[in-house]
Amino acid sequence: MFATDHFVVQPSGSPHQPIPPKDRDELTAKDILRFVRSSWRLCLLWMVVSLGVGGAYAVLSPGYYTAYATILLSSPPASQPGEAEADERVYVESQIQVIQSDEVVGRVVDHTGLAEDEEFVMDDSLRARISSYVRSQLASLFGTELPTAEPNIRHEAMVLVRRAFSVHQLGSSRAVEIGVTSSDPQFSAMLANAIAGGYIGSQRERRQAARAEETSDLHKRLAELREKAFVTEPLKKLPSDPESAERARVLFREQQSAAEVYRSLYNALLQRTHSDFSASSLIPSARVITAAEPPRRRSWPPTVLMVALSVMAGGVAGVGHALIRQAMNHRLMTVEDVHRSTGLDRIVGIPRIPRRRWNVVGPCGQSLQPVYSKDAPELHSSLSKIATRMRGVQGQVSKIATRMRGVQGRQGGFVIGVASPLGKSGSSTVAVHLARVIAATGQKTLLVDANWQKPSMDQPMLNTEPGRKLARAFATIPADQEGLEVLVLRPTGSISDLNASLSISAALQHLQQEYSCIVVDFHSTDRTADLEAAMGVISEVLLVLKARRTFADHLEGILRIIPAEKLSAVILTRINRAAFSPNREYRP
Repeated sequence: MFATDHFVVQPSGSPHQPIPPKDRDELTAKDILRFVRSSWRLCLLWMVVSLGVGGAYAVLSPGYYTAYATILLSSPPASQPGEAEADERVYVESQIQVIQSDEVVGRVVDHTGLAEDEEFVMDDSLRARISSYVRSQLASLFGTELPTAEPNIRHEAMVLVRRAFSVHQLGSSRAVEIGVTSSDPQFSAMLANAIAGGYIGSQRERRQAARAEETSDLHKRLAELREKAFVTEPLKKLPSDPESAERARVLFREQQSAAEVYRSLYNALLQRTHSDFSASSLIPSARVITAAEPPRRRSWPPTVLMVALSVMAGGVAGVGHALIRQAMNHRLMTVEDVHRSTGLDRIVGIPRIPRRRWNVVGPCGQSLQPVYSKDAPELHSSLSKIATRMRGVQGQVSKIATRMRGVQGRQGGFVIGVASPLGKSGSSTVAVHLARVIAATGQKTLLVDANWQKPSMDQPMLNTEPGRKLARAFATIPADQEGLEVLVLRPTGSISDLNASLSISAALQHLQQEYSCIVVDFHSTDRTADLEAAMGVISEVLLVLKARRTFADHLEGILRIIPAEKLSAVILTRINRAAFSPNREYRP
């Protein structure tokens, strides 16, 4: 009795006792690889969504254009004797601050007439609208009026201009670049050139004012020297006294010497004045070396940057979503998930089987489920390996022989219940393939279809005795040898869950006298309590779970009604082939 031996092997220890948790979870390369395999589709979806949002923003958002004008600054002023030499970088930074000062910006606003341009001055941005709306609502709520103040149009225009442009030094040279960003490329170029011209004009005015002040000082000094150089008193009549006459001559010669000195100073200062005030001295040192041109391509939003940011944002959002789902999701997706959640040792995973690999073994009558007529060699092979593996490991041969003799000595056959916590988990498929594996060993095997809540057959039920709550219909599924017998239990009329469960238990007790092995295909435990009611008749239970659909809570709930000594194995079906490995099965 090969199949019976397989299903009576008991695991060492209770399979319901979870493994004690470790103090710290160990993150291995396999865990990371499994996380990547299970989450790459979610990350890809987030990236696609993020690219769509970024593309929509790039297309629908207003474009901004930046025009650039370059100015070559004048040389730093020469240091006076006794003063430290001026640092050129400090000088350039100081001139950048001058370009951004109110003096230059105000000059630009006045010369371009931006203060009178209502479209430029009026702030119609979303932030301004929201702020105005909130202020008006608060004023109406408290019954107050908004304070009305005369706006300073020129100041607001200066603030907008200062926000629109930026200045930075080009490398370590004295060249600075003025960039102006606006939604109108023509306006950007005009304003950049206006700022450059405003700075040069401001510098020219300052030089002219300094030159005028210096000229005024020189004229005053020339007038003073002219009075001293050309205003001399003629020598009067000499005194009769020889000594007094000599003193008068000495004084006159001193006056003439001083006048000559003043004439020399006057001539030198006059010559310097004419050389300094030549026409070339009025030319400003700073000049525009590159005038701004209307840009053809918009500077914001940049396409490459938007694509990069969209991909990064989508990747971060996808990984974050996957981590949150991993932390909050208790779905059983792999054999390791079942093992970590419950501590069970006898767990087998079966990968998803494509439709093209399913074979139809023969015509299926109206009394049978359509799934009973299908056969998958992979599933058949997996169940055969499960039976062989659970029969021969851990030196249980002697115990198996003892259990076999005990079973053969009993008056009833061996009953194997196949159940699942949720519907559509593949329990019927596992039950029919398991029955075929056991029937292939030569035992008289019966498959009981206890899904009594499914629709009744159209053909008349067999053995519909008046006192029987569930009618019986026998059928045969083609198999390798003579075929597999199937007993279908369906209600003849309205029936309660209690009567149906009692009828199933009674039918199993009666069938134990005729068959050596009975495989029962139960309803899912979330629909009926048939498995719990028939637990006294059932010898072993094979639990079927569906990957990604069964949660740890569902498994924990069904394990409460299955005694530890009767749980044969847990089968996790429809595992992704990317995460499936035959070597990842937990065995006793």
